[in-house]
Amino acid sequence: MKNDESQKKDKNNKKWISKSNLILLIISLIILYLSFKHKKFGFFIILFIIIIIILLKTIVYIAKKKDKEKGIKAGFEEPWHQLYGDKISNISYPKTNIIINSFKEKGENFNKIIGNVNNGKDYLKNERNIYNLFIPYSSLKNKDNYNGIILFIHGGAWVFGQKENIEYLCSRYSKCGYITAEMNHTLLVEKYEDSNIFRILDEITACIGSIKEELKGRGFNEDKLELAIGGYSSGAHIALLYGYSIKNIPIPLKFLIDFVGPITLDPKYWYKIKDSKDILESIESEDIEKAFKEEKLVKALDDNILVGLMNAFIGKKYTEEELKEMVENKKIKESNEKYKELYNKVKYAFPTTYINSKTVPTLCQYGGNDSVIGVCHYSYLKKISQQHGNKIVNVYMKNSGHFLNDINNEKDLESVREMHYQILNFAKLYFTKEK
Repeated sequence: MKNDESQKKDKNNKKWISKSNLILLIISLIILYLSFKHKKFGFFIILFIIIIIILLKTIVYIAKKKDKEKGIKAGFEEPWHQLYGDKISNISYPKTNIIINSFKEKGENFNKIIGNVNNGKDYLKNERNIYNLFIPYSSLKNKDNYNGIILFIHGGAWVFGQKENIEYLCSRYSKCGYITAEMNHTLLVEKYEDSNIFRILDEITACIGSIKEELKGRGFNEDKLELAIGGYSSGAHIALLYGYSIKNIPIPLKFLIDFVGPITLDPKYWYKIKDSKDILESIESEDIEKAFKEEKLVKALDDNILVGLMNAFIGKKYTEEELKEMVENKKIKESNEKYKELYNKVKYAFPTTYINSKTVPTLCQYGGNDSVIGVCHYSYLKKISQQHGNKIVNVYMKNSGHFLNDINNEKDLESVREMHYQILNFAKLYFTKEK
């Protein structure tokens, strides 16, 4: 089932081909008439060429049409629809123009410091409050016994990116039989006056609520809906922060997926390997500690940038001058009172702040040659998780960087495969599909 835009485009293409064929046919007839009248048989050659062009155009059109019917990607826009199920694009995820702020006083997720950051306001909806939903045929055919839902959040350092950046994951796991979704969210830039990390958490709640209503309206049993949330880079940070901190989620959360997510903005965890010849055999705590002792690690991100991100997380509450006072010689002054105040607020935007004995299982993938966030985040996340007895699994891509695409050996390729199968294993373990 195509969307309206795709149908309109296809209709316009058909009209254009019909008109062009008609024009060429008329020209051919004129040339044929003139060639007989004036006995200039050179026109027959031209006529022959024109007829060949008409035939070729018609053959190409018919071939493309047949390819579409077979589901072969032959220049048509959305093979997912015909091959795998329904894709519903750009669904608005609050039903009204307001996103309810779940952090305001007396709210279930309220925290005094976070509440003050948000000033207890509801958020005006903006054009980024949309998502795409993929529903595989297997779910459509058995709405009472489907596999579960996975929501993916795009990366982009919290300041850029689109839901389509992570669509390959939606397609992949929809093809495996899971309902999937990809969402946009407010970016931490000046364009939106109320942009902060806590607004994004409210937007995720609104998005999940919209997914629930959308599926309910399509005949799915809302009591059997189960959810996993995953993301890449900043999207992974947001997914983990949401999954660990939010108490009242519209669809029960079963597990989380973390592709190279930064766990904290605390500068002591932002270290990368100094030399690619010294890539660590693992990124467990003991290997990280050993690498520090052997001076194999260097700063992955300037402290000025980290302080700027902290400020963006809480809605730019500090001026540029105040931020400059927090850093000296590119190193944060931890004794600075303004920095202490900032850190006390922004720690509520770190996933590890909320880990407890009820935290859902987490599946991670990190690269050993990550020069963006470095190599320390997973070991820190694992340490806190294990203190509370939570399940956490990491698939280590030893030679890969932050983008997880610089695969140059069979071992890292195998890690890509392993992560895929681990996601499927987590889904089988934690989604309670009836047998």
